[in-house]
Amino acid sequence: MSSLFHHPFGISWRKALVSLPRLVPDAVLHFTSPEGPQPIVFDVPSREAHLIPVYVFIPPRNNQHHHLVSPGAHLKQALSDSQKDPHEKLPVLIDFHGGSFILGSCQEQSPFCAQMCRELNCVVISVDYRLGPYATYPAANLDAEDVVLAVIDREKQSYRTLRESINRHLDKEARRRIELDEDRIAFSGFSSGGNLALNLALSVKNDPTIHRDWLSPVPWSHKSEIPVLLFYPSLDCRLLPHERPRPEGLDPPSGFVERWRLEAELMPTYLPVANRPHPRASPGLADIKAPSSADGKQTEQYGLHPQAKLFLVLPQFDSLNGQSLDWIEKVRAEGRGSDLIVEDVKGVTHGWTQFPDGFISDEHRKLKVEVFRKARVFLGVWWDVTGMKSGHADLKEVKVEVLGDDKPGSGDKAPGKGVDVMIERERYPKAE
Repeated sequence: MSSLFHHPFGISWRKALVSLPRLVPDAVLHFTSPEGPQPIVFDVPSREAHLIPVYVFIPPRNNQHHHLVSPGAHLKQALSDSQKDPHEKLPVLIDFHGGSFILGSCQEQSPFCAQMCRELNCVVISVDYRLGPYATYPAANLDAEDVVLAVIDREKQSYRTLRESINRHLDKEARRRIELDEDRIAFSGFSSGGNLALNLALSVKNDPTIHRDWLSPVPWSHKSEIPVLLFYPSLDCRLLPHERPRPEGLDPPSGFVERWRLEAELMPTYLPVANRPHPRASPGLADIKAPSSADGKQTEQYGLHPQAKLFLVLPQFDSLNGQSLDWIEKVRAEGRGSDLIVEDVKGVTHGWTQFPDGFISDEHRKLKVEVFRKARVFLGVWWDVTGMKSGHADLKEVKVEVLGDDKPGSGDKAPGKGVDVMIERERYPKAE
């Protein structure tokens, strides 16, 4: 906290104010996310001297999760998937909270992360990246990349630390150890967290921030698809929130955030004006496609990762709406439209998915449930949970409950008990 007083008083008291939610103990997650699982919290080492706190969600012992099957398939197909080798590696979703790079925490992500964890039987890592004014751009980008490397790069100390910390916790609970799948990874981010999630799937040539090429932490040779969930992302940071054009029907900013100029004063402490147009600060400005050679072939590994598959949630009443629409056109114009799904949600505002259910209307709550369901289906398809790698196929969703004790030496052949619930058919139309 001492670093708080290294800044002018006007910055210090504003930062203290927006940091108050971080004083809430993690025990509150038992109320905000009662279905669990509850996260384990530990630090992973970074490329620098500091440690990066992460909230890690591990599928619960008695887990009810979801499988995708083709229309007409027998429920046994889903049951057989639930009885795969218990030592099979689990896919990993790496998630980033929002907050304009000055506020926010992993606590607000817990309901989403826990849901994805239990329903996809995956490990979810929510990253408590550095914020302003204590840190400055590109600190959050570096933290995001370091956590990705902890998942996929066997040469990093963080790779071992991450796995040892998870399995140490499982040992204490007398649960079977797990393995993380370096191939089946995905990124998700909300608002400024979406900025970080998209950045991870981009490689920038001659980046003006570091004055050299800034490559994605995921090698271009990565063999599996990389789903990227972008919930109302901040793609163009050249304008502060109060400076952005607003869509019709969205009232001008008001309340204490605007009255006390919290964003206007604090956001420049993380991202200086001179850096705002940089592609890592504003990933919507980054090239989607690398320059082509004379014969039309791409000879350089820059732009959007070839394995990236994008799911963009676009609220109607959001000052970030316009920049997302511009970016959608850019993605399509540069030949990656077939890798982008846009979920246009009418009648909701920026950040509505992160409000507790008791603070939003029944209609908005239903829309949140639906958009999270579609995000889960999107992940499940590209993670190939049933051997169906088709983003444009009709699928049915089957909820399966697996009952069994996974203590060491038992539960290896635990029977799967199917709850025959056909939710509905999902179709992702090919983007034009």
